[in-house]
Amino acid sequence: MLAISLAVLVVLLFPVYWMIMTSVVPSKELLTSSPPLVPPADSASLDAYGEVLESRPIGLWLWNSTLVTLGTALISIVISTLGGYSLSRFRTKAQQAMGFTLLFSRMLPGTLLIIPVFVIFASAGMINNLWAVILVNVAATVPFTTWLMKGFVDAIPAEIEEAAMIDGCGRLRTLWQVIVPLLRPGLATTFTYACILAWGDFLFARTLMPNPSDWTITVGIASFIGEFSVDWSGLMAAGIMSMVPMLILFVFLEPFLVKGMASGSVKG
Repeated sequence: MLAISLAVLVVLLFPVYWMIMTSVVPSKELLTSSPPLVPPADSASLDAYGEVLESRPIGLWLWNSTLVTLGTALISIVISTLGGYSLSRFRTKAQQAMGFTLLFSRMLPGTLLIIPVFVIFASAGMINNLWAVILVNVAATVPFTTWLMKGFVDAIPAEIEEAAMIDGCGRLRTLWQVIVPLLRPGLATTFTYACILAWGDFLFARTLMPNPSDWTITVGIASFIGEFSVDWSGLMAAGIMSMVPMLILFVFLEPFLVKGMASGSVKG
């Protein structure tokens, strides 16, 4: 079993390893019929990282991506918590219709929506505006994260809310002071999903942000692909740098992602 696990791990991590290889080894040594699997000591260097940082505004692109990601995640988590709670606790036909509408909207491909989205934001004068990318990513994220939060709210016994309301709490106060603390694993999961989706967005960011100084990191990475050639070392170096923020995110949220829902908290 251990051997199988290690084999699967090697297969999953090999693309990342090859990205690192491509970023430190000259392309002429890799674009051959038998490329080396280990970086040659005499030719491996970190020059590509320095060249990328000097020739491209990587820091600005990372900052733009960070703003878009945090804005999307924070807005999505608020809307999804309220929406998920509503779908879980109120079982009316209107709620069911809204739930299925959210689910259906998640099935629509971005390529189908990009033209009307561009027309709307162009009419509003929001081209080259990070808020445009944030809002459209929120619209793309909320349908799924709302259903995700509904599942976490369903796992919380309704008796907890009833006990709080008997003690004099209103519904909103109960949600904020009682339910939300128990939803920390769900909030972490929703926040992580929203961050991954927003950080990896290319279609909306590329369409709504034509100015290179306003690009996010995904759009900036694509600029390494030219019409007649590809800067593979620079492309992979930028790709490695773009992975670092998400790795840091997982390190900080990992305790919440693996933590189980609170048990034994029903008021006796």
